[in-house]
Amino acid sequence: MAEPDRFVAKLLVASAAGYASAAANRLLEKYPDVEARFAPGGWSGWRAFFLQRIHDLAAAVSAGVPEIFAGRMNWARQSFVSRSIPDQDLCSGLECLGEVLTGELPDSAAATVAPVLAAAMESLQRPLSEEPSRLDGDTATGRTALQYLVAAIEGDSRGAISGVVEAVDSGLSLDQVYSEVMMAVQWELGRMWHAGELSIAQEHLVTTTTQRLMAVLSFRTTPASSNGRRVVLAGVSGDVHDVALRALADLFESCGWHSICLGSDLPDTEIAAASDYFVADLLLLSATLPQHLEGVEKTILALKELEGRTIPVIVGGTAYRSTDDLWRRQGADGYAPDFGAALALAEDLLSRSQGDA
Repeated sequence: MAEPDRFVAKLLVASAAGYASAAANRLLEKYPDVEARFAPGGWSGWRAFFLQRIHDLAAAVSAGVPEIFAGRMNWARQSFVSRSIPDQDLCSGLECLGEVLTGELPDSAAATVAPVLAAAMESLQRPLSEEPSRLDGDTATGRTALQYLVAAIEGDSRGAISGVVEAVDSGLSLDQVYSEVMMAVQWELGRMWHAGELSIAQEHLVTTTTQRLMAVLSFRTTPASSNGRRVVLAGVSGDVHDVALRALADLFESCGWHSICLGSDLPDTEIAAASDYFVADLLLLSATLPQHLEGVEKTILALKELEGRTIPVIVGGTAYRSTDDLWRRQGADGYAPDFGAALALAEDLLSRSQGDA
């Protein structure tokens, strides 16, 4: 890990639009052929691309984790491959972005950014590993997930939901439905969209069907006896993804917790205030993209300002991939990569805090 530099991160975000325009101009001047390959959109498409990557770069610099930016560049690389855009165009784009930032940023800031850009360029030289599907038709849950996905994509939301409900009535547990069916399908949606196999409309259709399915399942399962504990779950400011968050809230409830899901895109002070208001024993925060990581840190700081209250915090979400122990540096009490880990860690943290009391 590098040293976090929030000042440089703020410089990048403050001038992101200007840097993005300059990078797009430089790219098309040096490599005019790339404009046609980035259709539709040309210059505007590249400018939007650079704008997103500058925010990713700022998140990596702010956290002191260069791998965040390298990971997002490789995410973009997979998208380029699906659209038959050569890797060299991506490398040329990164080269031009680096030239703009070197010329525009103060020397000290440029020196902070340079190794992050270099690490990303190095990662682009390695062979691209394709993201495998998580849907295995040889397993019972895999077949249920595949049938659900196909029905939902084809617009048969009622049939998709009925198929999963029937599987539950036949013995499929709530944990299996959420972890091995719904979340596996959501992961597959991301993979398919990234590979150019799915439209945005189809992705939204399946996600909407999944939200309906969760509402149905929440009233068809009998929760365990109350354990007297309360967990608040929330997505930080700017993060609009909440399917996994809502699913985890249901799983906590099925284990006897009083689960309070605040939803997504909430200001740090609001999350802290709600945790206090509901007398939470635990707060679970979700961050999907690198730029959401700062929201997690702000929320933890806001939580620590509550008088007379110490609320353990678990963090999770795809933004934490390749970040090692960033969660610890943010002041969280633990990181959970999946549902099972979140439930187990919650029990462990609460047991330890009661033992210390």
